[in-house]
Amino acid sequence: MKMRLGLTLLLSLFTIAGFGKPQVYFKYNIFHTPESEAYITTTLQFLSHTFKFIGNEEGALSAKVEITQIFSQNGEVVLADKYELNSPMMKDSTVEDFYDIQRYSLKEGIYDYELIIEDQHSGESVSGKQSITVNPLPSDKIVISDIEFIEDAYRTDENSNFSKSGYFMLPYLTNYFPPDMNKIAFYYELYNTEQIIGENEDFLMTCNVEDYLSGELMNDIFKFNKLRSGTVCPGISVVPIDQLPSGDYNLLINILNKNYDTLATKEVFFQRRNDLLNLSATSVEDVEIDPTFKNSINRDSIPYFLGSIMPISERYEYETIRKLLKSRDTVMMEKYFYSFWKETSPNNTYVDWLEYKDQVRYAEKLFGTQIKYGWETDRGRIHLKYGSPNSIIDRPNEPSAYPYQIWHYYRIGKRSDVRFVFYNPDLVTNDYPLLHSDMQGELQNYRWEIDLHKRDNPNTNLDDTNGSSHYGGNVRTLYR
Repeated sequence: MKMRLGLTLLLSLFTIAGFGKPQVYFKYNIFHTPESEAYITTTLQFLSHTFKFIGNEEGALSAKVEITQIFSQNGEVVLADKYELNSPMMKDSTVEDFYDIQRYSLKEGIYDYELIIEDQHSGESVSGKQSITVNPLPSDKIVISDIEFIEDAYRTDENSNFSKSGYFMLPYLTNYFPPDMNKIAFYYELYNTEQIIGENEDFLMTCNVEDYLSGELMNDIFKFNKLRSGTVCPGISVVPIDQLPSGDYNLLINILNKNYDTLATKEVFFQRRNDLLNLSATSVEDVEIDPTFKNSINRDSIPYFLGSIMPISERYEYETIRKLLKSRDTVMMEKYFYSFWKETSPNNTYVDWLEYKDQVRYAEKLFGTQIKYGWETDRGRIHLKYGSPNSIIDRPNEPSAYPYQIWHYYRIGKRSDVRFVFYNPDLVTNDYPLLHSDMQGELQNYRWEIDLHKRDNPNTNLDDTNGSSHYGGNVRTLYR
């Protein structure tokens, strides 16, 4: 059975927010100078509706923010920057998001990064932390820099933090591309092309798109740029995705020499939603359900099993499922449920549904709680989404630690050696929320061991993980 994954989009990006607090999205990329020295670009997007705007004598509105960025190693501050940012003047009550971009030189190493944002008009503040690794630049191979998604770009002679290599670039801070975006635009840099290919030599950069799970290439999407070697080769590329169906993908970038030998490659995860190819309400209404399939579910159980497909549904389908559950229209629920399985497994619909049904019951028995169905819990969700782990480490009574489990998968799709850490901070229920995973698209908490051993240190000043339901109303698209 082909399972469809809806992956979380916070890749190399975190959000800092709180109830009634400013909300800010953060992303970083690492580049190198012609002298091979590393620098980091930090990009902030301020959600304007969460900041206080004050009008001037002409009636224009503006916000004022104090920003603190700190890089530390082993508890010692290596670099700190504190500054104020005024938003662009807004002409009316409809205020737009605003941005900040900074660049900092850093030596190779692992840094503890801290970001503090304070709204100077309201006095409210938020903060966040994460680990950032700066790796050395190898000299014996071509290296592709971090990929920086952009929403718009144009040539400019202006020198600012928003301009680079002769282009002004408006950042795009998410790996999600909604229906109204028909292309992926990104900025990149190539290093060591002169050393490997030779001076003033031509070469190719190609872009393909592959299915994230199967690795199958999307044959109708291909882009190439003819480039010339240099100390640093910067560029902007645009890949059309207007005909790309909804789903999870990798953007594949390859560097080829004149003989079409592959010299470097890079892949970047992204998610696409394309309403042109999604199930429409009309098509669902017209569905005729196979009698055998229909008889496999009691009418009273239809809402339960409809909810149970959320772990294997695309993220854009969550809202539709929630609306159907709220409507209590079991006829439409049943038709949507059948349509889902017909689309997911067109050649073996009934058998694959029965296999999944058994797994839902298994998750209910092992992971269900008094207030959550098995498929609503993190362990149940992971089990249904990725299957049973190859091994489980169960530690219910480790000194100083909350009860926890580590699930180990030898392979998930194209990824190998994947782990999920679950823990039980309330010591009462059987819920065991996810604390950390190295699976792309899942919660990644580099301080998980500290949080796990917080049991005997309740007053330690640790970050709030801001845990939330994977299917709740707070699931939102960044930037759009």
